[in-house]
Amino acid sequence: MAIGVGLVLAISGGIGVATTSDEPAERPAPAVARVVPDSGQDLEAAIISLQDTLRRVPKDHASWANLAVAYVEQARLTGLASYYKMAEEAASRSFSIEPDENFTALAARAAIESAKHDFDAALASAEESLGINPYDVGSLAIRIDTLTELGRYDDQLRALRIADRRRPSTAIAARYAYAYELRGELDRAGDILRDAAANGGGADRGYLLTLRADILRKQGRLKAAGRDLETAQQVAPKILLSLVSTARLQTARGDLEGAVETWQDVTARQPLPEYITELGELLDHLGRTEEAEAQYDVVRATIDLLDASGVGSDLETAIFESDHGSVEQALVQAQAEYSRRTSVHVADAYAWALHRAGRDAQALPIARAATRLGTPEARFWIHRGTIEAALGMTRAARTHLRRGLATDPGMSPWQRDEALATLSRVRSDR
Repeated sequence: MAIGVGLVLAISGGIGVATTSDEPAERPAPAVARVVPDSGQDLEAAIISLQDTLRRVPKDHASWANLAVAYVEQARLTGLASYYKMAEEAASRSFSIEPDENFTALAARAAIESAKHDFDAALASAEESLGINPYDVGSLAIRIDTLTELGRYDDQLRALRIADRRRPSTAIAARYAYAYELRGELDRAGDILRDAAANGGGADRGYLLTLRADILRKQGRLKAAGRDLETAQQVAPKILLSLVSTARLQTARGDLEGAVETWQDVTARQPLPEYITELGELLDHLGRTEEAEAQYDVVRATIDLLDASGVGSDLETAIFESDHGSVEQALVQAQAEYSRRTSVHVADAYAWALHRAGRDAQALPIARAATRLGTPEARFWIHRGTIEAALGMTRAARTHLRRGLATDPGMSPWQRDEALATLSRVRSDR
C-alpha cells in the first residue's frame, strides 16, 4: 500500500533527503514513495537551487516540474500537506509554459496523484509521460509504484524489467527488492539491497540500508538489522524511515519503553495514521489505556484532515476502524477501496473488515487473495488464521496463526496479543 510499501522514487533532476521542519503539521501528509536520487543531493538544497534558477529563468518549465516533485517529497517528510498545493501550483506553472510534450510536468503530476492515492490517474499520467520520453526515470518509477498499489503484480514485474533495461539505477534496484519481498523471497530482496547500498552513497545508501534492516528484522536477524540501521543513520541522519525501523527493532528486542519514545518522535515529525495507531497499540499493550485512547482519537482527527486535503484514506480508515472503531465504517471504506484496487494490502483490509462484521465465509477467499504472493506480512497471516478459526478450520487456523506470529518479531504487541489469544482458543478446541 502507499503507506509502508518501502519504495524509492527516483526523479530526474536530482532530489535527495530533506531536513525536517519544527513547524507543527497543520494537515498531515500521507506516506508516498520516497524521492531518492542517484546524486545524493540534499532536498532543501535542491529546492533552494531550483527556486534560485526560477528567479533567474522563470520560464524554465523543467525546473518548475522538478520543484513540484520536491514539494511532494517535502510534504511526506515534514507532514505538511500544504506542500501539495505548492506542488500543484508549480506543476501548473510548468504546463502553462510548455503545454505540449512536457513529460517532466506529467511525471510531477503523476507524483502528486500518487501521493493523493489516485493511482489510476497517476498511472495514466506516467504512461502519458513515457509516451513522450520512454526513458524518463521518474515516470518509469511511478509506473512501477502504481501497478504495485493497484495489485497488478505481473505488470509490475514487466514494468520493472523495462525500467531496468532503460534506466538501471539504485531506485529500480530497490523496487526489484520490494517486488521479491512481496513474494516472500527475503534473501533475494536483501541481497539486492545490500549490493545496491554498496554502490550508493549518502541518501541512497541510508534508505537502502534501512529497507534491508526491515528485511533482516523479519528474518529474526536483529543484530544485523541494528548494524544496518546504525550505518543508515550515520550516512543519512535525517531519514525518518530509519526511526520507524528503529521503533520496530526496539519492539523486536523487547525494549518497549524505548519503542514508545521512538514512536512519539516519529509521530511528532510525521503524524501518519498507521504510525499513530502503532504507538497507540503499543501503549495499549503496556496497559496505558488512557494514553492509547488519546492516540486513537488523534488517528481519527488525522484521517479527517487527510480527507479534507483531498487524500484518499479509505484503506487507512478501514484498517484502523476494524480494530479500534466502527466495524460498519470499516466495511464501507474497505469495500470502496477494494472496488478500486485489489492489492494484497487492500484485500487483507477488506477480509478483516468482513470478519469483524461476522461475514467470515465471504472473508475467507479474500483473505486467501491477500496471502496469494506469500508476502511476509504478519497481519495478513494472522487475519487469515483468525477467519479460518471462526469457520472451524482449526488445522489451517493454527498453521496460519503460527506463521503470522513467526513472521516479524517487530510487529505490534497488541496485534500479537490478539493472535495469541485466538491461537490459544483454537488449541483448546482440539
